[in-house]
Amino acid sequence: PRNPYTLSFLTNTRTSCKMPGYECRKNSASYQASLQSGYHFCGGSLISSTWVVSAAHCYISRIQVRLGEHNIVVNEGTEQFIDSVKVIMHPGYNSRNLDNDIMLIKLSNQPATLNSYVSSVSLPTKCGAAGTMCRVSGWGTMCRVSGWGTMCRVSGAGEHR
Repeated sequence: PRNPYTLSFLTNTRTSCKMPGYECRKNSASYQASLQSGYHFCGGSLISSTWVVSAAHCYISRIQVRLGEHNIVVNEGTEQFIDSVKVIMHPGYNSRNLDNDIMLIKLSNQPATLNSYVSSVSLPTKCGAAGTMCRVSGWGTMCRVSGWGTMCRVSGAGEHR
């Protein structure tokens, strides 16, 4: 079975909360961020050297962002630990139905150092067509099922429609 402490890509699944998937090749998801508050509680994506995007359901006011991670319980020497200075939830976020489930995390005055272990994710220039395959990555095994497939909180990773 897949190690929930190593960064993984989820394989396509729609009905099960068991998160099948495979371990990412080390540094192949260098945009992936581990959100920490003494422990890993959510994931995010580095979108610039100073900003991370994540889900609003992961909101807490002070977050340490860990970049360059592969195994979140082992110090591999590639990590960067950066505190947040601001966490901005979407003003229309609704915790009951998860509408607008997005937030931005502003990193401290020490921006991330972009290198082969840490890079920003390429953002789309337009919405994908219905049925477009998407890649989901992260750590852990917990998920919930929503109207549009399996959404992972602290999850494995993979491809979903």
